[in-house]
Amino acid sequence: MVLVLGQFLAAITFAQSTNPPAATIKSTNGVTILPPVTVTGRAIPGSLTSPSIAKAKAQKKAIPGGYTVKTTDEMNQGRASNFQDLLQGVPGLFMQSENGMEISKVSIRGSGIESDDEPLGVEFLLDGISFGQGDGETIIEDFDVNTLKYAEVYRGAAAFKYGALTMGGAINLIPLTGYDADPFQIRLEGGSYGFIRGQVSSAGVDGKFDYYVSLSGRSRDGYRDHSRENTELLFADFGYKISDQLENRFYLTTDQTDRQLSGGLTQAQMQSNPKQADPLAEPLDYNKQWYYLRLADKISYQNNGHELDASVYWWHRELKEKGFFDPTDYEQGIQVYHANDGGINLNSVTRNLLFGQRNILTFGLMPAFETEQDHNYANLGGAEGYTIAKDLELSVNVPIYAENQHYLTDKLSLLTGIQAMYVLRHFYDQFRDSPVGDASQGQNFFSLNPKIGLLYELTDHSQAFINFSRSWQPPSFDNMVGFGDDAGDSLVYNPLQPQRAWTVELGTRGNSGRFDWDLALYHSWVHDELQDLYNSSGVDQGDVNVARSYHQGVEAGLGVELWNSKKVSDETGQRLSFNQTYTFNDFHFDHDPVYGNNRLAAIPLHVYEADLMYQAPCGFYAGPNVQCNLTRYPVDQQNTLYAGAYVLLGFKTGYDFNWGKSKVSIFVEAKNLTDQRYAASVDPIGDGSSTDSQIFHPGDGRSFYGGISYRW
Repeated sequence: MVLVLGQFLAAITFAQSTNPPAATIKSTNGVTILPPVTVTGRAIPGSLTSPSIAKAKAQKKAIPGGYTVKTTDEMNQGRASNFQDLLQGVPGLFMQSENGMEISKVSIRGSGIESDDEPLGVEFLLDGISFGQGDGETIIEDFDVNTLKYAEVYRGAAAFKYGALTMGGAINLIPLTGYDADPFQIRLEGGSYGFIRGQVSSAGVDGKFDYYVSLSGRSRDGYRDHSRENTELLFADFGYKISDQLENRFYLTTDQTDRQLSGGLTQAQMQSNPKQADPLAEPLDYNKQWYYLRLADKISYQNNGHELDASVYWWHRELKEKGFFDPTDYEQGIQVYHANDGGINLNSVTRNLLFGQRNILTFGLMPAFETEQDHNYANLGGAEGYTIAKDLELSVNVPIYAENQHYLTDKLSLLTGIQAMYVLRHFYDQFRDSPVGDASQGQNFFSLNPKIGLLYELTDHSQAFINFSRSWQPPSFDNMVGFGDDAGDSLVYNPLQPQRAWTVELGTRGNSGRFDWDLALYHSWVHDELQDLYNSSGVDQGDVNVARSYHQGVEAGLGVELWNSKKVSDETGQRLSFNQTYTFNDFHFDHDPVYGNNRLAAIPLHVYEADLMYQAPCGFYAGPNVQCNLTRYPVDQQNTLYAGAYVLLGFKTGYDFNWGKSKVSIFVEAKNLTDQRYAASVDPIGDGSSTDSQIFHPGDGRSFYGGISYRW
């Protein structure tokens, strides 16, 4: 090695000694003066309030935690109806659907898996503006996924920048605007089980004003008996650039849904006939209907490294849900409620130099409130009977947060943060003609939650990170309010404590050549976890605080470009890509007096998704995909009853082509080609040793969908 290096240096020395200085060389060519060339261009306009996909992907370099950007490109290659269509293939994100359309459970790292039909444990935002209820729950069917350009999934402590409280994190949805949507689009889809969906949208820019308006409708007979639904959604946003640094945007969302509910089945019923409904679903006419209106306004200022977002929102919902009722066991009956929510979001980001190095300082305040007026009636064959409960619920959440990211070197940054949180829950009982009498009660909570993390830029396109943080999730009214144990008891308030956890996380993400990857490992020490449990005598206690538990897991994604014939000088080319994700969920009680060290119910242990996609320069694409629950998993806390493993095979193909000045897209998609019978969703219980537990919600059988979109 030394000899080779010596020869190399000698060659350089010889070359320098045998070549005269440039100044002594006489030129044999005359000087040619070329005419001046002026290059002009126009900056591509964009929205300040609704960031571009490029900006979202670029911020990966500044987030020391699990973070994924999911565009709508993959969704638009097939059926585009719900969040499973949009967010498939995101590491660590687990969704369950009770009827093929409604996403009833959304969980990241096990947070919120106990929620019934209004996901709790993951914060949802639209353009950084809170979209959930004042007590933390969300009905995500109010989003129309076709009006989005991408979604940001912040797992765990990465969601701190939006003041997120929970162990799971946050999902921020970024809508289309007049700057990035097609001037006109119409999309029609249809398929199995009477599925029909249509959307028409228009967008444009006129000077400083831009707009985007979308109207869509969806109808479905349903795979199971008594599962028909109809949904209509209107979404619009209108932006106005006051200056190059200041923009205001107004948002309008309204929708209405009429959905029949099939109810749960026993495991034996699901295996024998997954299309059947709960025997009481039709006689009691289980269903859910609601109307929703949301108004929001956001103003954004960006100048010289400083960004300031201020927004205000309000929404109103009227909902009616018919559920189980028995004179000796009231349960829900028919619930009718109207709710009003509102809040303010303030977020400031300043980028400057501190001690000669880059520094990013973030402040935020996100107060939110909710009032909900409930009225429960006896369900008499689907008709409203006598009153069994009536109440008013008040929720207030006030998070204040600060975060600072300082670059110790050009590649290594230290992130520190603190969040202060005040919470109010007050239940006003307005039906006191019951054995429990006046059940009115309220609670106040306060918490301080710190965070610290390190981010190292391995290359310009890859990072490694580690963080340590505290999460805190106050209980919702669904956690604390339920019917009493005695016949005729009305609603009672069961005081609970917030769920809190300390989490350590480390990982890496990036891309190099044909590969891109995303890997995170975490462990959470959880205290007072909110779970629906039974006591040692087998009596359902409702939601309680589990003294100690732990959540740990792996979130991994790997994309490989197997073949790409595209050349630098030629934009056309064939491409074959293979993308896969794997999530390991290892959640346990920790020396619980009843359940010991059992696994927590309702979360699959090993979840694997993969897709292989071929794309041709002519616009043709095709490829298979697979979704797997690799092993059985418990659906009860005693770990005596299990949901089985399953493998769902799908296939997509389509063709995108230009027709004059317009663009046409056609697709065909197949789902569950092997017609697997499996549980798409489960309702966790304490003890499943009895085989008559109706807690399994079958997934759709073999199905086919097709569609066409026309844009110009």
